[in-house]
Amino acid sequence: MKKSKLESLLNEYKKYMDLMNYIETSYKINMNDFMVLNCIHDNCTKEKMLMQPFLKVATDSFELSRTKVLASIRKLVNQDRVSKVRSDTDERKVYLFMDESNVEKLNAILDDIEKYLEK
Repeated sequence: MKKSKLESLLNEYKKYMDLMNYIETSYKINMNDFMVLNCIHDNCTKEKMLMQPFLKVATDSFELSRTKVLASIRKLVNQDRVSKVRSDTDERKVYLFMDESNVEKLNAILDDIEKYLEK
């Protein structure tokens, strides 16, 4: 590998690490949490989605284990970035969704990240 390509690669890695450090310190979420949050936004904003199909989508999309996805969901629910509710008819069924306040929080995070990247 040429020295210029190696320097370029290391520079991109440094930018990535700086961004991840900023997200972790500002919002107390890691990259897995951020990816799961975006996946929930993409799949659960318009209507509630059962937890099991969502886990299938998330594990297939990001090649994360179910345990990591569940840990991220739990963290996001505790931070009130995502909502979950049990079914009225069958308490074993858990639905994930994002209400307006959750979407506003995500949009604020994305706007803040965009401003950080423009620096």
